[in-house]
Amino acid sequence: MGHRNEAQAKAGLTDAQLTALSLGRKPGTNNRTGYKHREESKRKASESHKAWCAANSDKVKARSDKTRGKNHYKWKGGCSRLNAAIRCLTENRKWMNAVKARDGKCLVCGSTEKLESHHIVPLAVLVGVHGITNREQARECKELWDLENGMTVCARCHYKIHGRKYED
Repeated sequence: MGHRNEAQAKAGLTDAQLTALSLGRKPGTNNRTGYKHREESKRKASESHKAWCAANSDKVKARSDKTRGKNHYKWKGGCSRLNAAIRCLTENRKWMNAVKARDGKCLVCGSTEKLESHHIVPLAVLVGVHGITNREQARECKELWDLENGMTVCARCHYKIHGRKYED
């Protein structure tokens, strides 16, 4: 047992610690554990952060460069799947939203529920054809984000296209 714990055991709990325990807080934790921020506080903090990022884009870029790829603390030699990494890109989200906005309904059955974007030429094929080996190359490849290679389908039809069983 450490010195602090030993002293605590001899001295007992203070009134503040007893109050915290009565509120359901665990000993030795932050005294704000369980505190819920108001929506207004969250909104103000978000706006402030966005403004700072817009005003300091060079610092944001430098900070992100320090924590990406080989510099990231969870780096394992580039073993993540490229396909999954490309699907996490902002460009992919924009492409999916644009395809769904253009079509507005499933082009197979006409449903407007649970719409998804489907690559006509599969993403893996495009990655191989264009020799894409990283996310930056994927961002720059215009063919990946071509709206003509996309169609809107509902989840049920998307599963059917890929030969998977759909369960509600």
